[in-house]
Amino acid sequence: MANDPAIYAAEDTVMTTEKSATDQFLEAMRGSIADQSFIKLTLGKVAGTSDVRKCVVMPVIVKNTPQLRFVTSYARKDVTEIRSTDEGLGKVGKLIGETYLSATMFTAQNDVTLVFNKRGEPHLTTSKPTFTTAETPAHNRKKDHAVEPTRPYLFHLGVTLEDGRVKPSMYAKFKQISHFIEIVDDVIRASPIHNANELSVVDIGSGKGYLTFALYDFLTSRLGKPCTMTGIDVREDMVKLCSDLARRVQFSGLTFEAAAAENAPPNAIDLLVALHACDTATDEAIYRGIAGNAAVIIAAPCCQHELAPQLAAPDDALRGLVKFGLLKQRQADLITDAARALLLEASGYKVKIIEFVSTEHTAKNILLVAIRSDDINRDAARRQYQALKAGAGFKTHRLEVLLASAVEQV
Repeated sequence: MANDPAIYAAEDTVMTTEKSATDQFLEAMRGSIADQSFIKLTLGKVAGTSDVRKCVVMPVIVKNTPQLRFVTSYARKDVTEIRSTDEGLGKVGKLIGETYLSATMFTAQNDVTLVFNKRGEPHLTTSKPTFTTAETPAHNRKKDHAVEPTRPYLFHLGVTLEDGRVKPSMYAKFKQISHFIEIVDDVIRASPIHNANELSVVDIGSGKGYLTFALYDFLTSRLGKPCTMTGIDVREDMVKLCSDLARRVQFSGLTFEAAAAENAPPNAIDLLVALHACDTATDEAIYRGIAGNAAVIIAAPCCQHELAPQLAAPDDALRGLVKFGLLKQRQADLITDAARALLLEASGYKVKIIEFVSTEHTAKNILLVAIRSDDINRDAARRQYQALKAGAGFKTHRLEVLLASAVEQV
């Protein structure tokens, strides 16, 4: 049986198919580089237990010579290297099927995908192009960062080295700062303050000031808007640290105050930010924004403990949601933030809930983004809130209490 020619024929077919699929992919990549239609290559679906996440390969011009730039992403850093075209193709050939089990090449003509199954067999497919134009950037072209790592405040906060390179241990923090500024940029463009000449901003729970300094710098340096910004935190040592740094980097419109969220100054606000204010301090901050008629409110809730003890046991089919302590708390987290979103809508804000920080860093990764709008059905939001309240069985919610108190005082 070992000499059965049919078996040899089958084995030869598998080997030929595997080699053919990989070779076809590499030949297509070489051809697209030659005719300048190659846009980028993404490598994913990591094999084994490596801490590598993905790799992106893009064309780049170095000293007038076409080359390939590899950016390999790990959990806490990205590693960049430049290879000649031939060396790069050789490297890709070694990576696919070994380190990465999925490769997608984007060209101006089509997308080509090579995927390996559990048996190590490759499958090659083509589809319509995602991108229709290719541009090869110069390697020494200045990058358009949401946050420039060379900004002095980042060095003084310990995020970067003196030469502007991000410290490996602070890479995740730098990515968080950059992601936050990207979100703020998009939000402002869609908000009433997009065309404002000056801005009044309050950051409640400013802490060490990573995001506070980045936001002030972005508003004043990148958007060119004069800005009066106040960072508020209950810890006097953090307030002193940030106040000293603001003077050192000459951010003249940025000040810090030691106060609780509920005692924040009652001035008019254009933008209210509250990131990871604990428990009902988030409600105090959101209320502060609503009371100040803020055009934009951005909040990242944290430690939602108020509602968990109040939740009623649901019907038998869903009783498992509150039977176990951890699940009950997570359910309470979701209900708390849904209630906040509905109360914001009832107050005249268009609300989006998006992911802020990757779940690999923290489970507290929700960002509430509220933009004041005249196009909101406030009555519908109030009805939805009351229905949520009745269905979940909670009696009090801090933000509701604050809003009701404000109405009574009018």
